[in-house]
Amino acid sequence: MKKLIILTLALSLILATAAFASRTRVLTMGDNNRILVDDNNIWLFPSRMNDYPALAIGEFESGNEFTRFGVHWQFGDTEPWVLATYFDNNSNFSPWFDFPIGLGVPSQNNRIHAFYARNMGSNKFGARLSVYHSSERSEDTGVPVNDESFSYYEGSAGLTSSDNSWDIAVTAGFGTWTDKLAFDSIQSEPDGLIDFAAVGRLFWEGGTNRTWVPHAGVAYHKQGEQYFNNSTVLEESFDFTELIVDVGIGQVYAPSANVEAVLDLGLALDRFKLDYSNVAAPASNFEDKETFTVIPFFKLGLDAEVFSWLDARFGATSFWVREKDEFTQGATVEEDWFNFADNATFLGFGFHWGNLHVDTYTDPELFLDGFDFISGRDGEADMNFQISAVYDLM
Repeated sequence: MKKLIILTLALSLILATAAFASRTRVLTMGDNNRILVDDNNIWLFPSRMNDYPALAIGEFESGNEFTRFGVHWQFGDTEPWVLATYFDNNSNFSPWFDFPIGLGVPSQNNRIHAFYARNMGSNKFGARLSVYHSSERSEDTGVPVNDESFSYYEGSAGLTSSDNSWDIAVTAGFGTWTDKLAFDSIQSEPDGLIDFAAVGRLFWEGGTNRTWVPHAGVAYHKQGEQYFNNSTVLEESFDFTELIVDVGIGQVYAPSANVEAVLDLGLALDRFKLDYSNVAAPASNFEDKETFTVIPFFKLGLDAEVFSWLDARFGATSFWVREKDEFTQGATVEEDWFNFADNATFLGFGFHWGNLHVDTYTDPELFLDGFDFISGRDGEADMNFQISAVYDLM
């Protein structure tokens, strides 16, 4: 199930009229960031920054956390270009679901997300750079006691056609870490840490109120870890690789000016492999392969105006998963198969007051049970799981 969560996130990351929106809006409309066109697209297609040159965006999550704030800055009159800076207040970032064994990154390592965008010839160009780093070093009377650090750098670049009929983007990341104990003895070190992803989409008009959006994405991750005894003797090593590929076609249907429905249908494949080797006595090794085939996945969403200042949003996702696990150690081969559907539903609202737009991912218990002073329950349910606030600076 842990891998399924990673699969769902990866599909969202590599996985119509322009609107001021947010990651909360596209989530509550069925996690449809690749089908909808809005400002949250900049995290997939940085070239879309050209369409949103002057915004301030705040992201909030349950737990009373203000997790992200960013501002888009436009410069120039005749040939405008855009810069954007975002800062996160999230927990430590790791490109994998675990840090190397024993490595405790000492503090928040989210440094900055910086965007740059401008017209390039007949197309729109955009790029993003994300930086993560934290470290900790201790000495006792000049003698090293502990030295740990983690660094990761990710860059993305993309193009959008002048008529907004297609988007393409590529992303690459690499990282390293330091993990030393007393007297600078090496406890672990990286043996490669790289990521690569590419994604693209097209917009085909299917009539006055319908748009088809075929799309495809691929992502690859490689991470090696080596662990030592007394800095010189290699005891064990881990080698992780993962490949994710997905294709699909979405439909944006707008029967009226105040209603928008979205449906995305596709296929996906996620292959994960872990090679483990223990060279210390007694020597041993094993290989663990996990394959997730999603045939198919559905993403469904609706955004409908209730009042001029209020929109109601509903969404659902369904992944029909076929999982195969294969564990090999020596002559022993263990295989397991699983078939299941992973479904999720979303409820949200959009509020509009002048240039301010607030989107919510709402807890249904608010309507099922009411507020505590109405229901008489002393619960800890959240009114909203997530909120995004977007202010148009123009």
